[in-house]
Amino acid sequence: MKSIRTRLSLSYILMIIALWLTIGTISVFYIRSAIMQHATTSMHFILDSKVSELNNAFHSLSKNVKGMKDFIEKSDVYDDDFYDKVKERSVLTLGDQLFVKSFYLCPDFETTDNSKCLYMLNIMNAQGTYRIDLQEDFIDVSFDVKSGKKVGKEFIPWYYAAKENKVPQWIGPYNNFNTEQQSFTISYFEPLYKNKAFAGVTGIEISNLSIRSCIDSLDYGEAFIFLVSGSGDLIYHKDFLQGLWSSDFHQHKDIERVSKFFSNEYVNSQKTYAYEYKGEKHRVMLESLGNGMVIALSVPEKQLFSLQNTMLFQMILLLIISLIIAVFIVNYLTDKIVHPIEIITKATSFIAHGELNTKIPIKSKDELGVLASSILKIEEALSEYIDKIRDSAYKDSMTNCKNKRAYLEKLSQIEERIAEDMVDFTVYVFDVNGLKRINDTKGHEMGDELIKAAAGAIKTVFSEDEIFRTGGDEFAVITEGPRDKIKDNMASFAQAVDEFNKENEGRIEGKSLDFTLAVSVGYASFENGVDKEYKSVYDRADQAMYEAKEAFYKNHEDMRRK
Repeated sequence: MKSIRTRLSLSYILMIIALWLTIGTISVFYIRSAIMQHATTSMHFILDSKVSELNNAFHSLSKNVKGMKDFIEKSDVYDDDFYDKVKERSVLTLGDQLFVKSFYLCPDFETTDNSKCLYMLNIMNAQGTYRIDLQEDFIDVSFDVKSGKKVGKEFIPWYYAAKENKVPQWIGPYNNFNTEQQSFTISYFEPLYKNKAFAGVTGIEISNLSIRSCIDSLDYGEAFIFLVSGSGDLIYHKDFLQGLWSSDFHQHKDIERVSKFFSNEYVNSQKTYAYEYKGEKHRVMLESLGNGMVIALSVPEKQLFSLQNTMLFQMILLLIISLIIAVFIVNYLTDKIVHPIEIITKATSFIAHGELNTKIPIKSKDELGVLASSILKIEEALSEYIDKIRDSAYKDSMTNCKNKRAYLEKLSQIEERIAEDMVDFTVYVFDVNGLKRINDTKGHEMGDELIKAAAGAIKTVFSEDEIFRTGGDEFAVITEGPRDKIKDNMASFAQAVDEFNKENEGRIEGKSLDFTLAVSVGYASFENGVDKEYKSVYDRADQAMYEAKEAFYKNHEDMRRK
C-alpha cells in the first residue's frame, strides 16, 4: 500500500506541475491578450479625443473662412473702406483662433488692376498667445502666371489651387516665405466669385507651430503624437519640429520605418502596428482628420506591457513556492487545488475578454489565494488604467467639469430620447463676462482663474455630471426632470457669484485675483410638440444668454471686450 500511495503521490505531484504549467501558460497568454486589447482601446480613446479636438478646430476655422467669403462676395467694390471692413471682421472672427497664422484676401490679377494681397499675420503677444496684428497691411504678390512664381519670392500655392480647382479645400504643407521666418504651412481657402466668374481667393494659413500645444499636451507616459499630411509628408514630430518632406525620409531610418504605415491600408484600422524607434520597440495607431491629414500615436511597448512583467514575476515566484509545499502536503493539495484552479482559469479567461469586474471567490491565504489576489490586483490596475484614460478623455483638466466630447455624447443621448418622446430637460448657457479684457490687461493666468471661479460658482448650484465646458469661457448645464427649480437655481447662482465677489479680497492662496466675477446666463426648457431637436432648445437659451450679456455690457462698458 505504501508503494501505491507513493506512486499516487508522485502522480498527483506531476499532475500539479502539469496543471501549474498549463494555468501559467494560459494566464500569460490571456493576460497578454487582455493588456494588448485594453492598450489598443486606450490608444484609440486618446487618438479619438485628439481627432475630435483638431477636427473641431479645423471645422471652426473653415466655417469662419466661409463666413468671410460670403461677406466679401456680397461687397461690390474693393475700395479702402471695403478692406477696412475686411480687417475688422477678420479680427472679430479669427482673432481668438489659436491655430490661425495668417489671413489673406487676394483678388484675381487678370480681372483687376490691384496686384496686391491683403495679408494679416496672427502675431504672438507677451502672454504667449496669438492675435491678429492690425499693423499688417498689403504685401506685393504680383505673379508671373506662366512660371507660377512671384517676383522676388517663392509662389503662393493657394491662389492657383483656388483658380484651377474652383472648390474650397485644405492644401499643404508648403514653405511660407511671406513671414519673417520660413516655415511649414497648411492653408484653407475659399475661391471668390462675382457674377459666377472667379474673382480671387480668401483663406487662412496654419503653421505647425500653432498646433503643437494640442499635440504636445498628451499625458500618457513616454508616448508621443505626430502629424502627417495627406501626401505623406511629416508635418510635425517631437524630433522634427519644422516637419520633414517625404523625399527626405531615407535620411532618417526611424521615420522611414514608420512611414510605411501612412497609407490608407493602415489608417483608421483601429489596430496597432509595431516598429522600431531609437532602438526601442513601439506601437503606432493612426487615424485621419477631417481635412485629409493623419494623426498618429506612438507608445513604447515596455510601457504597454509593464503590468505583464510584474504578473510574470509573481506567477513564477508563486509556482516555485507551491511546488515545494506540494511535496509535503500532496494529499491536502489534491483535494483543495483542482476546483480553485478551475475558478482562476475561468476568471482569467473572462478578464482576458475584457470583463474587468470579474470576481474570484477564493479567500484563502495559501498560494492559490495569493495568486487570485495578484490576478485581482492586475484586474484592478487595468480597470484603474482604463478609467483614468476615460476620465482624461471626458473631463476638462482646468475646471474638472465635463468637456466638449462628453457634451457631444450627452447630446446624442438626448436626441435619441427626444425621438422616443421620453425626455424633459432644461438647458442653461453660461458665458463669462470680461474675460478678453482680463486676458489683455492682467494676463492669461488671471483669465484662467476667472474661468475657474465661474466654474466653481456653477458647481455650487448644479452637480458635476450636469456641467459641461463647451468653449474657452462658455459652459452649458443640462438638467432633466421637473422645471420648478429653475428660478431657485438662477437665484442660487447669482448668490454664489455675489458671495465669491464679497469673499474675494484680492488674495486667495497667494494669487492676486484682481477682478470681479460676472457671468451672463440664459436658459430654455424643452417644449414637447414644439422642439424636434436639442438645437432648438439650446438656441433659445443661447439667445437669452446673449441678451443678458448685452444688457450687462450696457451697464459695464469698462468690461466690454476691446
